Amino acid sequence: MIPSRPIVHWRKIGVFIALAYALAWSLAFTYFAQGGRLDSLGFLAMAVACMFTPAIAALVTQRLLWKQPWRELGLTTPRWQWLIVAWLLPMALLAVTMIMSLVFPGVHLVTGLDGLYGQLAGKLSADQLAQLHARLDHSVLAIPGVLPLLLAGQVLGAGATINAGAAFGEELGWRGLLAHELREIGFWPASLLTGLLWGVWHLPLIVNGYNYPGHPVAGPIMMTLMTVLLSPLIGYIRWRARSVFAAAVFHGTFNAAAGLIIFVRGGDSMTIGFTGAAGLITLALADVALWFYLRNNSAPSFATR
Repeated sequence: MIPSRPIVHWRKIGVFIALAYALAWSLAFTYFAQGGRLDSLGFLAMAVACMFTPAIAALVTQRLLWKQPWRELGLTTPRWQWLIVAWLLPMALLAVTMIMSLVFPGVHLVTGLDGLYGQLAGKLSADQLAQLHARLDHSVLAIPGVLPLLLAGQVLGAGATINAGAAFGEELGWRGLLAHELREIGFWPASLLTGLLWGVWHLPLIVNGYNYPGHPVAGPIMMTLMTVLLSPLIGYIRWRARSVFAAAVFHGTFNAAAGLIIFVRGGDSMTIGFTGAAGLITLALADVALWFYLRNNSAPSFATR
């Protein structure tokens, strides 16, 4: 008896991708075509709106066009153990990324206020920066290690709440509908294809300087490499937690943790942080560890449970 071939609904996947891209790209390219800037509240509003376009595309595709169950999108209660892993793992990845950043020439860590001042130097006037120095230089925040710990706590709080809410807009599409529809091709092919589509989806923001200012060509390539390497980790969390909500917590905390790169001085957007070479190395090592683990354990199928 000839085994049946896995059924993948490529037409449904194509409709979802077309909708997700059309909605996000039309919003982003229109914003920049009208003179929108990265350093404005308008950009923040546009970027958050873009984050919800995969969710809109997933809901339209799943319910309005195919009339299939919500549950297939991963809208189930997560297993709490894996929800905690989703919450804390980005901080571990950040720690390794910071260490990897030190490999590059001229890069070092700061544990006091220098990182904050460096981040604000181009955003505040000289007088405003001087006033900030006067207020903070003799405060408890000037004690080495206090500010990083305080901001790490804020990252964990925001990652599981506000950031996770925004990230849910993406995850309902990528790790919800797309993960379910690609489940038959296997964990690694599904994860890598999802990462590729997810990365290219960011194109309008990246070519206009987001994450990689001054790198309109290399930036999109780096961003796509990052999403391809990150996708198996989020996909595995989503499978073990049996819920897309865990993927949203991971994604939200990962985004929030990226801001702590202010405590790494030197380097640039292409070398340090999650989106730089240091982050790519860290994610690649994590993927290799996951691959070795899954060699002796059953690989996820993304099956709805």
